[in-house]
Amino acid sequence: MMLHLFSLAVLFGELTSKSAVGFAPTSLNGSLIKWTATRGFSSQSTRRYQSNDEDEELGESTDMPRLLGSVDFARRRGEISAESDGDNPVVSENRILVISDEQKDKGIKRVMAELSGLLDKAFESDIKIDTYTPASNIPMGGNSAQVALIFASSLDDRSSLENLLGRVLKRTAPVAGGPAGVPPSHVVIVSSLGTERTNKMPYSMQNMFTGKLDKLREIEQSIVSISRGRSDGGKQPLDYTIVKFGDIANDDGGGSDESIEIRPGDHLDGEIGPNAAANVLLQAIAFQPYARNSTLCAIGSLPSSVSIETSVWNDKFVCLSGPEILRIEAGPGAKDDGKILDPKFEQLAAYIKEWSTAYEGDRNGTGLTTPVLVRNSRKGPSEFDGVISREGVHILFQTTNTGDRYKTASEDKAAEKDCNSGGSVKKSSDPAKIISKARKEGGIEILVEKTKNGDLRVRARRCNMDHKTVVKEMSEEVILSSLKKAVKAWVEARGVTGF
Repeated sequence: MMLHLFSLAVLFGELTSKSAVGFAPTSLNGSLIKWTATRGFSSQSTRRYQSNDEDEELGESTDMPRLLGSVDFARRRGEISAESDGDNPVVSENRILVISDEQKDKGIKRVMAELSGLLDKAFESDIKIDTYTPASNIPMGGNSAQVALIFASSLDDRSSLENLLGRVLKRTAPVAGGPAGVPPSHVVIVSSLGTERTNKMPYSMQNMFTGKLDKLREIEQSIVSISRGRSDGGKQPLDYTIVKFGDIANDDGGGSDESIEIRPGDHLDGEIGPNAAANVLLQAIAFQPYARNSTLCAIGSLPSSVSIETSVWNDKFVCLSGPEILRIEAGPGAKDDGKILDPKFEQLAAYIKEWSTAYEGDRNGTGLTTPVLVRNSRKGPSEFDGVISREGVHILFQTTNTGDRYKTASEDKAAEKDCNSGGSVKKSSDPAKIISKARKEGGIEILVEKTKNGDLRVRARRCNMDHKTVVKEMSEEVILSSLKKAVKAWVEARGVTGF
């Protein structure tokens, strides 16, 4: 059954009044949608999946709806439609705006040939794809598309993107009784591997003469800045996804196995097949909430005769939550013999919690230069993540005195004004006025999980972060190194004891 973006308002419109629970679709029947209550899809987390909050859950159903446009905009869609009168309805057809120049990048044609067919199949022919070059007369408001897919290699530089989005993201008024236009609320930028590694081979050579990768990096930074800027001030929300590919191969080859690898950020090397690239883009555009407000890289191939199950795609994209910075496979769990609890999972979870106590209190001997707090994680099992059991801990970095006593320019002016007005600094009678909001200093959430296929694993993901948080790489490395040794010792002990 065709699912329009308006139908998603049924889901996301409920989220504002039911922040304690979320809703995931279990079946589609015409325009009626049956929902089951699940945890964690709060109204706050719908804005940004990369908020790193421990409430970041996606519900208990793997049958996620096809989603075009920003998550928050889908939630607000009901409000917009309700405000629109019969003479000026809001456009709600499924539409994607593609900005590309096949003359500049020959790989685009191969990817789009595959992606067009995938989108048509996924939306049962209920989708329109408008393709323009950057130099063409692109419609104001993006022709009311929900998603703008932009190939960065088709643009000259950062200003090209900003000028383009200045036109595409502008809302248009109704004309001659026609529908009110709503600009895209999700921008997907297709960029290149190596934009964050121009000091390393082979990317340093690629960047040496033309600065190609530097220009692409500036485009990436621009969309992130534009998205964050629109989260304040009452503007229409704008989600972004940056997808980094290597060279686009001529084809995906034969065989019966896929080799798609996805990681957060810019860490992979290698080429990607056109069918693999198109499938990654389809997932990022319409099916994977973790891809929202994220940067990912992908390599590998997907022969046309091979299909990937929804649960496998979900597991490939779950690494974007946080993002994930370490994953360790810990072997199979206990066989399902009717027991409620898996003793192997429980033992590993208790072992990791005991290991984490080394970082409590005095940090002498831990190798950390930053004080931390250790707290239990409340992140529960998730069918969407393919996890049936989950426990863990947060290791939260704390504020140090270094830098905290420095004042901003506005604080200096305020203090100077107080001194000049009365000859002495005025003391506030309300202590609450001098308490500033605590900064998010970052941290690592360590999760012990049992997957649906019965395997145990330990994952570490960043938490307690926002875009102002400075990543404490040295402290992270100390914790992750210790965690690797601890899990290795546990796995080896299991091999000896047979437990």
